[in-house]
Amino acid sequence: MTTRIGILGVAHTGHAWAYTRGLTSLPDVDLVGVHDADPEHARWIRQDFGVPFLEDPEALLARADAVLVCSANADHRGHVELAAAHGRSVLCEKPLATTLEDAEAMVEACARAGVQLHTAFPSRFVPVVARAREAVRSGRLGDLVGVVGGNRGRPPLPPSYPPWITDPVAAGGGALIDHSVHVTDAIRHVTGLEVAEVSAEAGELLWGAGVDDVAVVSLRFTGGAVGSVDPSWSVPADHPWDYDFYLRLVGTEGSLDVTDTAESLRLVSTHEGGPRGLRQASFAEDADLAMLTAFVTSVRLGELQEPCASGADGLRALEVALAGYRSAERGEVVALR
Repeated sequence: MTTRIGILGVAHTGHAWAYTRGLTSLPDVDLVGVHDADPEHARWIRQDFGVPFLEDPEALLARADAVLVCSANADHRGHVELAAAHGRSVLCEKPLATTLEDAEAMVEACARAGVQLHTAFPSRFVPVVARAREAVRSGRLGDLVGVVGGNRGRPPLPPSYPPWITDPVAAGGGALIDHSVHVTDAIRHVTGLEVAEVSAEAGELLWGAGVDDVAVVSLRFTGGAVGSVDPSWSVPADHPWDYDFYLRLVGTEGSLDVTDTAESLRLVSTHEGGPRGLRQASFAEDADLAMLTAFVTSVRLGELQEPCASGADGLRALEVALAGYRSAERGEVVALR
């Protein structure tokens, strides 16, 4: 059985391109087209993969069984609600939205339409994350008392990225909302803990992009465990890696460290046309491809499959990020609902 997938909004050009590459490699998947209000956003997808561009989003939805939404963060709600109205399940790029009102409306619209809403959290599909989850959930670390996580990276600046990514309205903020959601979701997924209180500091210190580029988020979980998250765009130019993801878990009977940079080779290259100098080249499994495979399987079976992140999972991660901004602005601890 062939599953027809469309991409509704490709303003998040890097992820949209990577997802297109993954989808075109999957068996029995037909990538029926892409749509974006700005055709330029889809230029590389059309050029590299020959995917047709559709000017009318309704025409795309008429062709597709399910869609990926990779539009600007503030546009996610409109695209997800449109897909739900056509009875199409959705894999939505993170963060799920820029406001809790929009995220809640998206979750409700998909529930009302009886379609699935997935949030793009590929960290769930990293094999060592799955092993960490099994270790924690089986009690091998005892009772968790502390969690440290991070997702540091390079700033998403033009011309490599479209300008909306550092627009505080279109993106919803900077590094805090961009990267913390990956880490807080991974913590929830691995540990089962829920965040009760958030305290954060955030600021624009490094790149002059007009949004926060460094942040630290302190968390208190239900049950009393504490944690912290570093989502900063703090990786300098010419560093051996551009992004990292890590978790450090401490329990009453043991501890565990996870880092995605461990599965990499140290490569030095002087080759023209590619990264030069010392680089860490990953040999880990493709988490994006695993996430897309699980999404397609979920669509075919009519039910969200583990370890996919739901819309509700995306909402919880967004709630922590927005609480972080309120805490940083007011200089106070923010309690979650």
